[in-house]
Amino acid sequence: MSAATLLGLLLVSATLPAVVRQLYPPVPDGVAADMATAVVVLGGGMKEHNGGWVASSASLRRLGEAVRVARSRQLPLLIAGGNADPATGRPSEAALMAQVARDIYPDGDIWLEPDSSNTRENVAFSVPLLQQRKVAAAILVTDRSHLPRAMLCFDWEGFAVSPHPVDRMPDPSWMPSVGALSHLPEIWYEWLALLWYHIHYD
Repeated sequence: MSAATLLGLLLVSATLPAVVRQLYPPVPDGVAADMATAVVVLGGGMKEHNGGWVASSASLRRLGEAVRVARSRQLPLLIAGGNADPATGRPSEAALMAQVARDIYPDGDIWLEPDSSNTRENVAFSVPLLQQRKVAAAILVTDRSHLPRAMLCFDWEGFAVSPHPVDRMPDPSWMPSVGALSHLPEIWYEWLALLWYHIHYD
């Protein structure tokens, strides 16, 4: 087999959702979802828009699934995400996401963690808020690639979570897709971030 043929096969395989899905960092075991008495969703960023700030597509994607889970199970929803800047009027990710959550889930019990600036702080600042409300276990909602790192942080805090991934991999899994290929940088980033977290925090 020539080098060009091999390279072509590798490129094709990198566009297959079934293959790319195998490259995700593994998700640790969590507790059963039925043990959870709250849902936690982690912010995925924000962006400037028309002179103001709005939640990013990643934040809205995670939030939409978290609201669906919270509504179906009749559980409170904790939204974690900071990065506010009072000097410029930039709100926290949690505040922006909460605005959307209250629009689509007006009867929901929404809690905010607005002070964190990264995944480690999302978790470290969320756990005391959950414990104050007598929550011993929660359903954790975030993107599939981000879930292992988020669960690692909860494990360091000694808090039980049930993983609930937001899977964006295209269907069908056997059909080549540019969408699947676009996940690769995100997956490699999460592997590196996991390594860095183990070195820096463990």
